[in-house]
Amino acid sequence: MQECSEETIERFYTVAESYIRQKMPYRDAIEIAAVTIGGLIPAKVSHAMIKYQEAMHPRSHLYHESNKDALALLSMGVLWDNEYFLPVPVNENTPLENTLAESIYFIMSYAKEEDGLIKVLQANSLCSGDVHTRAKSIQRILGII
Repeated sequence: MQECSEETIERFYTVAESYIRQKMPYRDAIEIAAVTIGGLIPAKVSHAMIKYQEAMHPRSHLYHESNKDALALLSMGVLWDNEYFLPVPVNENTPLENTLAESIYFIMSYAKEEDGLIKVLQANSLCSGDVHTRAKSIQRILGII
């Protein structure tokens, strides 16, 4: 599967931040920025939204799992690469578009709660993978609110 360039992902964050500064709700800003930038970004955002909806739906198996966030990240690998994967250790490079999707999953899952940014960052820190890059992405979107 083709990867997004760092420049494309940076443009996505810049556009989303701009919309949020204009008082657009973060979910709308994320979705509109994805469509505006195009390429593979809308697909990655869509994958994150689908996994968030599955994790939050009381009839889904994932909803009832105690470690649903870690399982959600693992299962998103099927959507990304059409194969299962293990989270990438922190010292290895994670494809940036996957880190973007993981970050959006956490934002959608926890940002609405009181102290949303703190809750999103806590949930992120409990999962394997590139926690640092995800945290930076999360802070770019939610740090503006």
